[in-house]
Amino acid sequence: MTTANKIESEISALPPHLQAEVLDFVQFVKQRHGIARVPVHDGNLQSGGDSLFFQALSDAGFVGCIETDEQLSTSYKQHIDFSAKVGLQT
Repeated sequence: MTTANKIESEISALPPHLQAEVLDFVQFVKQRHGIARVPVHDGNLQSGGDSLFFQALSDAGFVGCIETDEQLSTSYKQHIDFSAKVGLQT
């Protein structure tokens, strides 16, 4: 059995969300080593190119759950309640 066959066998035994994670990892490794990506045309990606995981988060209302015109990267502390935080307050 070739390495490719072994990989295919292992991946096919995974649930779909973990198969998508393996695909993301393979694409990361290829990018890191400068290997061109092969376009993926399967049912796991929506028309916008989003993974099933991202789509599920969007459908659940998790993605985009905060509406603001501000740059939260600079003002997030003003929008988050830290009252339950344990430890020294500085």
